[in-house]
Amino acid sequence: MTNTQDDRESRTPEQVAELFAIAGRETEAIEQLTGCVAQLHEVQAAKAQLASLTPAEVRAALEFRRGGIGEAQ
Repeated sequence: MTNTQDDRESRTPEQVAELFAIAGRETEAIEQLTGCVAQLHEVQAAKAQLASLTPAEVRAALEFRRGGIGEAQ
């Protein structure tokens, strides 16, 4: 899509300022995305470790969590 002279002239200063504001948030968006990707990798690693637990480890963890929830109430 190409902009014609008419398209450029039809934008108000407020619209152009908003475009600058949006473009200025690029670094923040990249940082947030990087954080989300890191968190996703952490979640996937935890799930992989959980998949390798023995039934006894799962039972012990469930009992531990149940005890912790009861204490918080």
